[in-house]
Amino acid sequence: MGLLILFWPSQALRSDNFVVYMPSTRSVIPLEVIDQVKYLPLVAVLNAVGKVGAIRERRDTFKVWFSEVQIELRLGDRRVRVGASRMILAQPVRKPRGQWLVPVEFFTRALPQLTHDTIEYQDGTNRIFVGDVKPISFSVRLDPTANGARLTVQFSEKVAIRTAASNGKWYLFLGNRPVQPLDPSYRFQDPYVSDLQFDDQDGIPKLIVTPAAAGLNFYPTLAEGGRILLADVLKPPPPPPSQAPGGEPLPAPAAGPSPAPAVTPVAPESPGGATGPPLPVIVLDAAHGAEEVGARGRDGVLEKDLVAHLVARVRLNLLATRKYRVLLTRVGDVNPLFEQREVAANMARPAAFLSFHAGNLGITTPRVVVYSYQPSSEAGAVEAAKGPQLLVPWAEVYRLHLERSRALAEALQQKFALIPGVTADKPAVAPVRALRSIDAPSVAIEVGSLTTDEDSGALTDANFQQQISNAIVSGIEAFRGGTS
Repeated sequence: MGLLILFWPSQALRSDNFVVYMPSTRSVIPLEVIDQVKYLPLVAVLNAVGKVGAIRERRDTFKVWFSEVQIELRLGDRRVRVGASRMILAQPVRKPRGQWLVPVEFFTRALPQLTHDTIEYQDGTNRIFVGDVKPISFSVRLDPTANGARLTVQFSEKVAIRTAASNGKWYLFLGNRPVQPLDPSYRFQDPYVSDLQFDDQDGIPKLIVTPAAAGLNFYPTLAEGGRILLADVLKPPPPPPSQAPGGEPLPAPAAGPSPAPAVTPVAPESPGGATGPPLPVIVLDAAHGAEEVGARGRDGVLEKDLVAHLVARVRLNLLATRKYRVLLTRVGDVNPLFEQREVAANMARPAAFLSFHAGNLGITTPRVVVYSYQPSSEAGAVEAAKGPQLLVPWAEVYRLHLERSRALAEALQQKFALIPGVTADKPAVAPVRALRSIDAPSVAIEVGSLTTDEDSGALTDANFQQQISNAIVSGIEAFRGGTS
């Protein structure tokens, strides 16, 4: 037995997948590499492109009937009969573990005869396109920016992007369109982006971005109607200065708690090249983070990730107007305390504070509700607003901004109501903890339904998120008396 093992021919097997794209379906077929040659199971591929009629198997021969065409294989033979013709393959037929395998070459040559369809296959890849399938392609460019790098991906057709992060990498899902990359892998000599890989081995086309260092932020957005992906990889902004934009010391509300040292507030970002007087600050608060994931969708989408993606889009849209600075209370997958978020926001003296949430809003989806804070006593709010006060308890500072907060909620709701297919409820009030101690007009925006009973695809759709982002910017403009 030892001699038999010693002199047995070496056959290194490695598992992988092969994707067969049809006009309306796709199939993921297990692929095996034997002696550096790619093999596929004959019956599985035939069933992916049609239907096998009958099978007859003996010890060393295998016959399959497909669309009234007989295919005959012989174990270890390079000759294969397809109907009345015979083809000679570069590598022989295999049968490991009782499964009949043929080289990928067989399908590139035989499928046109069997299906009467065109076949598109690029040698060396793990995908084949059968029939009237028009895969899209893309090109990649990486450019340095002031505090990071910008990844530009230009597609031959428009795509819909859905993003996720896992194991220190960023994933960009490209929708349901088949993709044939010009190059499946791009490596960069860059301090921010290490490489970009294309992958569809699970049948889902996606780009995988690997950062070159830990702690970087990733802000993707679509342009040119979905034909161009712009993804900014940035260093976290530096800590805020000790003075207000005008050079005066920053006062804090009376009885305010001291911020915990675990999280440093993030300085408001200005649009590149902005000059002149300091711009108004908009604070964007992505709820939850880290181990506090919030609501969860049936397909595994987490509230903390969904709202972070929304905030990233709104940030880019606000900066693009060149009218605002932007402060984020949460950068990355962390979960600052409410007090830390409040201190960071109030130190910037913002023009508006927007907290983002997602949850169960019933069976109607996508749906948007805008909340302003609900105090325990309307009479107390009126009394507090009668005149200026030198000292306002930290937990009641919202009372100074009740009317403006409701006006902001109304402006946003009117813009959300213009989005086709989105249900925008009338503004509501609720005791949202994130709004209680904010010294500015403040609202909570909740999108849904994000629940284990519903699919989250509508909420993660790039077009939906971009429309929500556009509506928010337009609503802020209307609230401040500008034009959208």
